Amino acid sequence: MSAELSWQQLPIDTPSTAAFMLNGSFTGERIGEFTVNIGRSLQPLPKRLFLDIRGLKQIDRAGIDTMAGLAGLFSESDSGFLAIIGAPQALRTKLSEGAPENSFRFYDSFGQAAQKVMDGMLAALSGQFRMLPEKPSITEEMRSCWGGMRDAEAPDTQVLSLKRAFDKVSAPAFERKWGEEFRDGTRNLILDVSELRTLVDEGTVWLRRISDTIRGRDGVLVLVNPQPKVRVMLEMLEMGSLYRQALSVSEAEGLIGG
Repeated sequence: MSAELSWQQLPIDTPSTAAFMLNGSFTGERIGEFTVNIGRSLQPLPKRLFLDIRGLKQIDRAGIDTMAGLAGLFSESDSGFLAIIGAPQALRTKLSEGAPENSFRFYDSFGQAAQKVMDGMLAALSGQFRMLPEKPSITEEMRSCWGGMRDAEAPDTQVLSLKRAFDKVSAPAFERKWGEEFRDGTRNLILDVSELRTLVDEGTVWLRRISDTIRGRDGVLVLVNPQPKVRVMLEMLEMGSLYRQALSVSEAEGLIGG
């Protein structure tokens, strides 16, 4: 039988940075409590997270996906990232596959990681990065997370597809489309979030509101194939009880019709 998962938050003087030491098995059946703990203890979330994994004995695909989700989440902030301490090269390669560019940092020791972060902050303060890249203009399409709503095969059910980022920028357009297309007679809702990259701010508020609406109609809310970053965010906010999860729309229809 594999070891349990334990963790300890470490004191750290680096600004906007938190650190944890992990021991045991970072596997699917054990990581949920750790993710919830991060969400509870780190409010607001810092820009950077250090995970010292030298004490881990095992990590499975679910653990790798969770770390990738955390990396994507922390890379949302300017100069944000997830730092992994003590990962062997094979694991570094697996973690980097499919993760957002520069979202991971790998270090051999905690001291090396802290020093690199402080060096980067001092270099920025010294003026080496005065020339900031011009931010791309935000188009109306980029402001929208609405991917379309249609009737499902299951009775009294609609399918809503979400794309890009569901946040405070896209929430106003979402509210308008929701009012136009969500029907009074709809009891169940399938949320296809397979193309949703980010769920934060008003996006999480809306998900709670949608869940309350569906629950008030004695219906079922199903999320389809959330990306690791979205799934980790929902776990950190302890929102997993608001919905059921499926890998495809057809599977979600089966859950509702079954």
